Amino acid sequence: EQRIKIIRQDGIEGQKDFGNYTWDITNNNWTTSKLKDMLNGIYYESGTGECYKNIDASECDFSTGTDLTKGLDETARNMIDKKISWNLGGSNTNEDVTVKMYYERERGTNTGGSNTYPSEWSNTTNESGKYNGIGLMYVSDYGYATNGGSIGRDACFTNYLFNWYREDENYNSECGGTNWLKPDNHLWTLSTYSSNSNTAFLVYSTGGVSDFHNVSDAFVVWPVGYLTLSTKILSNPNLELQYGSVNNPFILEN
Repeated sequence: EQRIKIIRQDGIEGQKDFGNYTWDITNNNWTTSKLKDMLNGIYYESGTGECYKNIDASECDFSTGTDLTKGLDETARNMIDKKISWNLGGSNTNEDVTVKMYYERERGTNTGGSNTYPSEWSNTTNESGKYNGIGLMYVSDYGYATNGGSIGRDACFTNYLFNWYREDENYNSECGGTNWLKPDNHLWTLSTYSSNSNTAFLVYSTGGVSDFHNVSDAFVVWPVGYLTLSTKILSNPNLELQYGSVNNPFILEN
């Protein structure tokens, strides 16, 4: 099914960062990860409880505030499809991998190194059966969001994402720099390193993609979900401004 994915970025219009969190404290199995539990628990419910900003548990409060540190309210929860299946395939390297190759590997069965992890995560595979609607973006989501700048999207798509940090060949400014999903700080993705059960892929603030960090490290998190089929997307009536921009955003209605 074709669904619309929505990504909650940080730092927009001076809003406070959502925060840096640990992917997990032991391995890169998303179905049991601490970050998955937090996003689909206290963040989803706008509650207070356990979270991880390193290997030790912390207390997080998503119940108050008006910026991005607040969790989802009832209106937002009703727009997020909780029964979406997430692909959990990974890549065995961060070098010589194009956007298309990441896309295909994310939908493959290569998962956490020598460990056997599920290649898919959905409402039916969660023992609690409670909430599974919130995940992270894939590396391929980031890759396909590039504008391409002066060298064009095709040139970026045929180049390896690891190289997108390289200023000497213009990939930093053209492939990463024109990408609307390029983070200001290193950002966790859902894509995992399948040759090592302890790492997942990051989008670097420089525009490149790498797997050099352990899942127990804390980096920026952008919650991601899919809209329900009943959610309507409305346009603001201000014709002088570009639709879908910060100053003239699309409006969601359920």
